[in-house]
Amino acid sequence: SYARWEDRTRRNERMTRILVSTYGVFFALTMQAAPPYLTGVVADGESQQIEMPSLATAWMRQVEWLAPEGSSVQKGEVVVRVAPGTLIEQAEIRATALEEQRVTTELNRAQGELAILDAEIAVSQAQSMRDLAWLDAQIPASANNELSFEKAQLALADAENALRLANATLANAKAKQEELEPVLAMRIAHSEEELRLVQESLARVEIRAQQEGIMVYGENERTGNKIFPGATMMPGDLIATIATHAQLLFVFWAHDADIMHIRPGKRLAVVADALPEKTVEAEITLVSDYASSRSNWSQGGYFKVQAKPVQQLPREFLPGMAVFAQAY
Repeated sequence: SYARWEDRTRRNERMTRILVSTYGVFFALTMQAAPPYLTGVVADGESQQIEMPSLATAWMRQVEWLAPEGSSVQKGEVVVRVAPGTLIEQAEIRATALEEQRVTTELNRAQGELAILDAEIAVSQAQSMRDLAWLDAQIPASANNELSFEKAQLALADAENALRLANATLANAKAKQEELEPVLAMRIAHSEEELRLVQESLARVEIRAQQEGIMVYGENERTGNKIFPGATMMPGDLIATIATHAQLLFVFWAHDADIMHIRPGKRLAVVADALPEKTVEAEITLVSDYASSRSNWSQGGYFKVQAKPVQQLPREFLPGMAVFAQAY
C-alpha cells in the first residue's frame, strides 16, 4: 500500500544518509591515515657552504671544475674553480690603464708645477723692474726736466701694474694646481680600484676547502637539478658543501598540498635510499616561510624542511645521501 511504500522510502533515505556519512568519515580517516612522504638528503649542520661568488665584469658565472663528489678533501685544497671569462684580459687592460693614468697624472702635475715656476720667475722679474722704476721715480723734477720726471712716474705705475698681474698669475697657477691635485688623485684611485676589483675577482675564481670533509654537490633550488661543471649560476647560488659527520641533519622538500601536516616538533621516520633496512627517527626543527617552485618536479610550490635525528645516526649515513621520510 502507499503507507508501506512511504515507510520503505524513508528507511532508504536514512540508509543513504548513513552510508554517505560513513563514507565521509572513512574518507577523512583514510586521508588522515596517509601522512605525507618527504624526499630529501642528508646534510651537515656544520658544513662549509660554497656559493657562487660575485665577480667583476659579469653577473652570472660558469662552474669550470669541481672536485669529485663524495671525495675526501683536505683543508686548503682547491675544490671549486669558476670560469674566469674575461677577467684575465680585463686585469691586463686595467693594469695598462692605471699605468697610463699615472703617467698622465705626473705630466699634468709637472705642467702645473712648471706654470707655477714660470709665474714665480715672472713675479721676480716684475719685482726687479718695479724696484728700478721706483728708484728712477725718486729723482725730483728739479734735478731733471719735467718730462723725464713724468716718464719715470709713468714707468713706475706700469711696473707696479705688471707686478700685480704677475702676482695674480702666480696665485692663479697655485690655485689651479691645488684644485687639480685631488682630481688627479681621484683618477688614480679610480683606476686602482677598478684593477683591485678585477684582481680580487681573479683570486676568488679558485675556492678552497676551509675544513676537512666530504665534497657534496649542491642543487639548483629553482629546478631541483644537481650542480655539475658547466652549470651557469648567479651570485649566492649554492655550488657545493664540504660536509663532515659531526652534526648531520636532514633537509626535505614538502609540497604545498602537504604543508598543513608538516610543522616543527613533528616526528619523521627516515630511510636512506641506499640503506632501506635502516630507519631512523627525526624531529622537524624548521619549516621555511615560503614555497619555491621546482620546475622539474610536479606543479605547485615546495617548502624547505629541516629535521634533526633524535638518535645517533649509523656511520653508513653520509652527507649528500638521498633519503625519504614519512610523518607520523
